[in-house]
Amino acid sequence: MMRLDNLPVYSLTKIAWAMFDAHGDNAFDIANKTIIELENDGFNGAADAWRSVKTLIEDVSLGRIGRASPIIH
Repeated sequence: MMRLDNLPVYSLTKIAWAMFDAHGDNAFDIANKTIIELENDGFNGAADAWRSVKTLIEDVSLGRIGRASPIIH
């Protein structure tokens, strides 16, 4: 299982962009399903990290966050 709970914002942003590049608009739904599965398995810290990724995916898809930096526009 991928651990995201100790990664800096820049790394989470890169993950969000990679997911958006690979899955487009479905990336948000994939992140949401991942959160649910992690919670069901008792991995609440990892689920919290994926919530951050899901938020960043939304920012990416709406053009509020740039690819080169974690600065929200």
